[in-house]
Amino acid sequence: MDQLYMLRAFVAAARYQSFSKAAESLNVTTGSVSKAIAKLEACIQTRLLLRTTRSVSLTEAAQPYYLSCCRLLEELDEANRCITRAREVDSGKLRLIVHPMLMSETFSRLVRGYHAIAPNVSLIVSVQEGAANLYDGRFDMAILPPHLVEQTAVIRRTLSKSPRIFVAAPGYLEQYGTPQTAAELSHHFLLVDSESRKKGVDVVDLLESETRVSVSPTSSMDGNEILLRAAALTGTGVAALPETMVREDIDAGRLTHILPRCTTSGSKVEICLFYSHRELLPVRLRTFVDYCTQFFRSSNRYGANDADVALPAQGCQQEYSWQAPEARYG
Repeated sequence: MDQLYMLRAFVAAARYQSFSKAAESLNVTTGSVSKAIAKLEACIQTRLLLRTTRSVSLTEAAQPYYLSCCRLLEELDEANRCITRAREVDSGKLRLIVHPMLMSETFSRLVRGYHAIAPNVSLIVSVQEGAANLYDGRFDMAILPPHLVEQTAVIRRTLSKSPRIFVAAPGYLEQYGTPQTAAELSHHFLLVDSESRKKGVDVVDLLESETRVSVSPTSSMDGNEILLRAAALTGTGVAALPETMVREDIDAGRLTHILPRCTTSGSKVEICLFYSHRELLPVRLRTFVDYCTQFFRSSNRYGANDADVALPAQGCQQEYSWQAPEARYG
């Protein structure tokens, strides 16, 4: 029999001075209470209650034991109430790791929108390219490409899929011309991710209208998406970048989409939201999952503002004061 139940039965019987009233308060049978107390007395080798046909009372030896049990159960019940309230209050820290390719105006809108519906949550963001482990206690959630999450047991939600497209700054195209075919990229400074370049040779494999084309550019640079986008914006060359990453640049006229039938590979760049558990998520995490999913669904239409993806603030505790988010980059 559970020792905690034995203690609760003893305290209830002593408090109500009745086995039947104790059983009613615990929603169990009178026989269950009697059996629990008898087993407790056997465990501690001490008689705790004096039983008569009319009443139940504490023995002299049980007086200090009863008070200790009351304090113990009160502390345990308070601890249970505290952890339950913590789950039901949209507050605390949310530690999020994101991929560098997400660092754009879109991510800023995501952060602003989440703070609008959960203003008391402190969002701690870490930007990195490497693999993430959601079970080592450092992060609550991750927004990353699938291959960078080490566990197969985590929950995964696809947020977006987009092809790599070719873009260049208008100033670069004015100076060096706009290529009309993949083969013409051999005369341009090509900015590509490391995986697109063949190892040991300066050859880049492309797809043009589903046909594989190998290009040997005169000059090229490879690196992560953030560096390639920055280089493209400064007019360094023609970059192959995920469409979702440069969509705002194209709409703002900072970059121009060229070679619409070309991409660097047949597979699309996938970005997913990962978290370690589906059940018993704290409110701040459940709110973020729902908001983030809706945000990226709306962003596929592009041009959506914060209001387009605002969720009902059910469960959000508006009486809590603003807690400034901490950003950590590394």
